[in-house]
Amino acid sequence: MSVGRVRTPGVLGALAVLGAVLVGCTSGGGSDGAPGGPSGSAPGSTGSTPTGAEPALTEAVARQVFEKYVRENAAADAKGDLAATARIEGGRLLEESRAEARLRAAKGEKDEAVRYVKPVFLIPGAGTGAGAGTAGSAPQSFAVLSKRQGQESDRSSVLHYFVREGDGGGWRAVVATWVVTEPAAGTPSPPEPEASPEKGVIALRPEVLPSPARDASGRTELSPTGVADGAVCGKYGEFLSFTVPGGKPDSPYFVKGEFTGKLVGFLNGWHEKQLVRDFTYRPVGQALPVFRLKNGGSLVTCTLEGTFHDRGRTPADWISTNAGSDTEVLLGRAGRKWSTIEEVWSVTAVVELPKGGGPATVLSSNAYKPTKMSVKGVEWK
Repeated sequence: MSVGRVRTPGVLGALAVLGAVLVGCTSGGGSDGAPGGPSGSAPGSTGSTPTGAEPALTEAVARQVFEKYVRENAAADAKGDLAATARIEGGRLLEESRAEARLRAAKGEKDEAVRYVKPVFLIPGAGTGAGAGTAGSAPQSFAVLSKRQGQESDRSSVLHYFVREGDGGGWRAVVATWVVTEPAAGTPSPPEPEASPEKGVIALRPEVLPSPARDASGRTELSPTGVADGAVCGKYGEFLSFTVPGGKPDSPYFVKGEFTGKLVGFLNGWHEKQLVRDFTYRPVGQALPVFRLKNGGSLVTCTLEGTFHDRGRTPADWISTNAGSDTEVLLGRAGRKWSTIEEVWSVTAVVELPKGGGPATVLSSNAYKPTKMSVKGVEWK
């Protein structure tokens, strides 16, 4: 699976990061119906390793894991080799790669081979929670910020999480998402109008990722409240679960911004009086390390499963999919009418929790264009 920027006019959820270049998540692009609407109408320590213990997770080891992943992922994408992908990916990321492969096959498209460069490693230091490992053992997970080759000047970075499977097991990438890591150069431009700068592009101004906190050895500190911090993923899922146009842009748990209030407004715009449309989100996937930030806050990456239900308000009402849309392709039938359509989506979100509590800031999310894991429908008769 490749993660990078997307700029495809006519694709639902192409993201324009104002004052920067474009970011998003894709594995090959493609059109998904009407623009803006639904598809229907620092180094680590080395140290010694005791005999029989797992190798210490140093930056050198993490770099080897990352470079192997980059190399083998590019080769697997170029060949469309899912068996090879399964040797280097796991968890939700592998499920997404398989779903995207099914869509490409249905559309007769090939994946794009992508390489990631300029890595910055987030290797867990002392702490508790996911990624810390057990007493006397090496950390079982780490994260990497990197750039997509050819887009090194992009202000956004790809964020991968790697997990070691079992005692002495291999490393696999289990999550791939993105976040803005560099502020815009020069004086900030005045606010842009809400309208997209061009057809099919959603104008966004994401917040910049604060610097992670590092200990004396250069490792990234884990949040001392990591287990409790992870509850924000459930809150975000609840926030995005509603029937349009009843989504509430304000929440006591989140700062109003591009991936909260604006996103809810975008989804509320899917309302059609002949249809009932609702979203349900829940956290899925394995626990990831929660890193402490220099400002005292915490960095949480969420993986959510969303279900989008689309159905006629009465038995006389029906749904038509947009010609050539991903939904139509996955349903396998063009030009049909449907009484109900159910789509399962995969969404990631990177969230900053402030020190001492208070509303969280969603730094990034692919919720404007989620990965479609499956689509099924009941034909209207």
